[in-house]
Amino acid sequence: MRYFEVFSDALRSGDRPRKTIMFADIVDSAKLKERTAEVNWLPTIGKFLDIVTEAVQHEGGEVVKYLGDGVLAVFDAAGSGDAIRAGIRLQEQLRRLQQETSLIQNCQCTVGIATGHVVEYRTPAQTTDVIGSTADLASRLSSAAAPNAVWIDANTFHAADMTRISSEIGRALDRPTNEYHLAGEVGLKGFGHRVGYYEIIWSQSEFGARNATLRHSQNVPAPTADGVLQGTVDQWSAEKGRGFLRTDRGEYFVDRRFLASPKENLVRGKIVRFVPIKPLRPNGRPVAGALVQEGWRITAEFTRVFVERGYGFVVVRDQRGNTLPLFVHLGDAARRYRPGDKAYLVIRSNARGLSGQLEASAPDAPRP
Repeated sequence: MRYFEVFSDALRSGDRPRKTIMFADIVDSAKLKERTAEVNWLPTIGKFLDIVTEAVQHEGGEVVKYLGDGVLAVFDAAGSGDAIRAGIRLQEQLRRLQQETSLIQNCQCTVGIATGHVVEYRTPAQTTDVIGSTADLASRLSSAAAPNAVWIDANTFHAADMTRISSEIGRALDRPTNEYHLAGEVGLKGFGHRVGYYEIIWSQSEFGARNATLRHSQNVPAPTADGVLQGTVDQWSAEKGRGFLRTDRGEYFVDRRFLASPKENLVRGKIVRFVPIKPLRPNGRPVAGALVQEGWRITAEFTRVFVERGYGFVVVRDQRGNTLPLFVHLGDAARRYRPGDKAYLVIRSNARGLSGQLEASAPDAPRP
């Protein structure tokens, strides 16, 4: 049987089941293959496909097809929440493996999820496949999202029980249920209007969009490394400007180039927060980037401000361009800030870890 006959049969049947479609794709896979040897990128892609497959099957979904560097999976419409949890699970596993092992290297992915009616059919090879605008939307959301992001459409959001959505970092931060998502609108290829979506906040903060089509957070830079870690200073030489940190995931190297405030010195035993970076040389220790230490006074830039909730997120940068997101409680002062504004912060430690405490506004920042 040929595809023309397959689709003709599907047209006559009129059966359009409601499904949740998940599309996961490696970011810039062509560059990955160009910049690394085949002996590295081929196992990396293979491991990525295994990670996605395991996450989908763990949450009760079915992988329909592998598209080179991407995966298309299907969940029943009642399993919209399962699809979201699968997206979070695969991102967490991908980040964990890159931090702890060499099984997968320089690999980031995006996840797009959409819910709606699809054309489900049997291929000439007698496998199940789906086609239609819902599958297209999942793919386009994945393409528009920044690396590491999980985006879902409005149908998925309303179909899922969002009170059952959580992540490792969110649980560590005791994140409320209503703070696991952020709504926005985006222009997508092939769609004649801006499309509403929700980003699932599975990490410290949102990752945003891959391009300038995003409406609600154009000023948000995506973090330059996966995840955020916290640890304590184990060694530091002020003369040499370098030292080592201890975390529950092992030891990390740091030098002044990777401090968010390079004129400061680290103090043994103090708590630090940073983004993990690949070792600077083969067999070297992983590096701590955009590092802040409790008690430091730093200048930061707001990326998101939630006026009604009285808090926001900022980023700090090191000399190498790595960025670290930080939570900042603002209270009534939230009305004075917008994304892009600068603020002076003191790094404080609380039950949720290190965060920024507003000390004073930068002279050019506040607006009445």
